[in-house]
Amino acid sequence: MSGPGGSSTKAFPSGAQDHLVAIGFMDTLSFMPYPLLSLKRIGLALLGVAVLTSVIAAGYIAAQEQYTLYVDGEGFTVDGNFDTVGEVISAVGIQLHGQDIVQPPLTAAAAPEIAIQIDRANAVTLRNEDGTQTVWTHQPTLGAFFAESGLVVDRTDEVTADGSMVDFQALDQTPLPSVIEIGNFKTITIHDGKDTQTLRTAVQTVGEALQEAGITVYAADGIEPVAGSWLTPDLHVYVRRSMPLTVKVDGRVIQTRSHHTNAADVLAEMGIGLVGMDYVRPGPETTLRENSVVEVVRVTEDFRIEDEPIAYETLYQPTDQLEIDNRALLQSGVPGVLRRRIRVRHENGVPVGETLDGEWVASQPVDEIIGYGTNIVVRSVETPAGYYEYWRVVRMRVTSYTAASSGKPPDHPAYGITASGVRAGTGIVAVDPRVVPFRSWVYVPGYGSGYAGDTGGGVKGRWIDLGYDQNEYQSWSGYVDVYYLTPAPDPADINYLIPTWLP
Repeated sequence: MSGPGGSSTKAFPSGAQDHLVAIGFMDTLSFMPYPLLSLKRIGLALLGVAVLTSVIAAGYIAAQEQYTLYVDGEGFTVDGNFDTVGEVISAVGIQLHGQDIVQPPLTAAAAPEIAIQIDRANAVTLRNEDGTQTVWTHQPTLGAFFAESGLVVDRTDEVTADGSMVDFQALDQTPLPSVIEIGNFKTITIHDGKDTQTLRTAVQTVGEALQEAGITVYAADGIEPVAGSWLTPDLHVYVRRSMPLTVKVDGRVIQTRSHHTNAADVLAEMGIGLVGMDYVRPGPETTLRENSVVEVVRVTEDFRIEDEPIAYETLYQPTDQLEIDNRALLQSGVPGVLRRRIRVRHENGVPVGETLDGEWVASQPVDEIIGYGTNIVVRSVETPAGYYEYWRVVRMRVTSYTAASSGKPPDHPAYGITASGVRAGTGIVAVDPRVVPFRSWVYVPGYGSGYAGDTGGGVKGRWIDLGYDQNEYQSWSGYVDVYYLTPAPDPADINYLIPTWLP
């Protein structure tokens, strides 16, 4: 130990002992002429200096005193020469508090025969509605501590000693704890980003607890539970720090900050509402991050009406007011109207899609009615063979053929046999039975009369194929008037609506 007055070994300045040795050596050498010194005499001189130094040190150690100290009952000694009790304590390196008791007093003279007693005060952490403070005391119990501190504790106050509740009646019997809490203290955990701290506090709300913990919360930051919430035991408080965001809405670009990670919550915080079918991008399933862009999509719809004509039908109606193969319009056709309602979707004023919202017949079509004649008028035509009576005349395409051109070889059993069973040749014509009654007679100018006894596979519609014997064959091509000769068939067997087009 060392101190202002001394130590178990005299504390000299650095190099001082070397200095003493050097002085002794020079003193020894000062009366000896340098040229006359011998190695033996130099060795004897050095030995004398060493002995002298040891004698001085032994005398110094013998002059030191031994002091006894007791700190909270634990005793130890220190050697040295000190004037006051305070110097002894300072030499030991003991830091005293104002409430520590020292006997004898610090200013008293230090006497080796009188032990120094240090009774340290106990440090007590006191928490109450005024905050947290450290109090030093020598009192052994809670009750004595409260009396010494002037703290008035009512029967209704909640007192906790080192975390355990103390009944009011047991204050005087409860040993002095390290931590005393007066009031309704609760332990809460505060999470601020990656930082977490546990706080024991008597304040009542989350906001007060954050303030006590020294945590600054800004306007855009979030607190869960909110700042005004009451504290409950073991409550976890989360501070959600805000981040920069960009919000696009109604043609504006807004730079803002928010602690919300859901776009809908950000809009609600800003007072931006979604109406009808409006939506926000990104959707609720996406977690926002710093510098995310939130876009409000305004959705509107309107309707467009489209009309599509409904084709009318053409109906044919027989009338004896018209001669056969004549037609007349009895009723004009009127198209109907199919009306559709189209729903048009706009996002931020731009059309993005259409859907059919409904359709209905706004007006029914009116059928066209064409009357066709059923009146049969018999007339006569002059021919080289005389007059023939006819009941119908029809313009037709005309061709000619022989048995050899019918497609069967001469040795075929059916060679030259027509559909009616008669043999093909001059006077036998092939027709479409839907146009010319089968097995009836016709007159073809330039050919003569012909029996409609054959039907050709390719003869369809208003087409007549004139039959010839091989040695009389004449080639026909073009169009000709065909006269249907009397007698007229039964009206039920007459096709009044033969095709109007020529093949």
